Amino acid sequence: MKRIAIVDGFSSGKYIAQELHNRGCELIHISSSPDLDEYYYQNFNSEIYSQSIIHKNMRETLNFIRDFNSEYVIPGTESGVSLADIINHELQLPYRNHIEMASSRRNKYDMGEAVRSAGLNAAKQIKVSNWQDALIWLRNGRFPIVLKPLESAGSDGVFICHHEDEAYAAFQQILNKKNKLNLINKEILLQEFLEGIEYVVNLVFFKGASLVTEVVKYHKRKLESGNIVYDIDEIIDATDPAFQELVGYTQKVCASLGIENGPVHAEVMLTPNGPFLVEIAARSDGILRPEVSDATTGLGQLAATVLSITEPDSFLALTKKPFYQLKKFSFNVCLISPQSGIFESSKIISLAKSLPSFVKIELYVPSGHKVYETKDVFSQPGTIYLASADKSRLWADYQLIREQERERIYFVQMDNTDRPLS
Repeated sequence: MKRIAIVDGFSSGKYIAQELHNRGCELIHISSSPDLDEYYYQNFNSEIYSQSIIHKNMRETLNFIRDFNSEYVIPGTESGVSLADIINHELQLPYRNHIEMASSRRNKYDMGEAVRSAGLNAAKQIKVSNWQDALIWLRNGRFPIVLKPLESAGSDGVFICHHEDEAYAAFQQILNKKNKLNLINKEILLQEFLEGIEYVVNLVFFKGASLVTEVVKYHKRKLESGNIVYDIDEIIDATDPAFQELVGYTQKVCASLGIENGPVHAEVMLTPNGPFLVEIAARSDGILRPEVSDATTGLGQLAATVLSITEPDSFLALTKKPFYQLKKFSFNVCLISPQSGIFESSKIISLAKSLPSFVKIELYVPSGHKVYETKDVFSQPGTIYLASADKSRLWADYQLIREQERERIYFVQMDNTDRPLS
């Protein structure tokens, strides 16, 4: 029985933890902070862990893991990456990555510079803490440009700006604000806007060998607020002309960042000048679900991560031969709330289940609670997962979801006194 410590076993990390538990592993859980956003704890199952602590100081946390005699420490989501890096280094555990590159795996500016230093395509960028420095850089470049926090997750605090006024407004919204990783944005990253198509490349590493588990095309939407939100995640096949170029580039990026073990989630823009890194994270892709992986590639990143820990020889054998093959196409349709209101789930659930390509629906807001206008990944009220051998079927089902969303399908209807209609 393997003993495994999971840092922030939330988001897609909870599925890794559940499967490790199902395979007879004993688990302990470390929350990286007492102040994590409640978003992370949705559907968290504490019962699969024999013990849990909240990290307050490194000595206490290291002793907790030593007493458990943990063989592996893995992060479940972005907020746990830095702490897992330090623990793995301090205890010299086998699932570790190069500690000297740890900042480059979290800080987006350091990340870009490390990739550039390796001779790979990297976006032009600057980090600033005041508007005057930003303005000098802006006036020596060209619009559009991207503003984002140095350390964040999802699309939290990401803006695409087309002129100085937009950039200034975004700058004011980001600087000195607390982000969803519970960090204060003391500096802001400005990057050139990369023209092209954005993809996800998901890999799992073990002892430097890697397995490709998903390559996904992002469809995003820019809102009137200037915020960028996810619309559709569309998985692509190994026969797609972009596949090999994206995978080869991402593997080189991982090497430049000292990644040798564990899941990796990379966002890569394929431009007319080749692939450019948007950002990368040394953890699993947050929107993955086992049912969708079963329907599409058969062995997704979540299951492959478990395999690398529980059956490392079997995992390494898969890395030595072409593996990735798509059985069905899939769309992960991210709900985009057009406004704030009171959430009611029954109609959107019924609609989703009636779709021919339906696989799963996951809602993040309970009925009767307030849902806010979507501005980032954290304010998207749910995801509907679709899969089909016929891509036109996916597009038809997607269009129906958006039509009904515009008709306020998941809002409680109010009368003119703001009382729910009976």
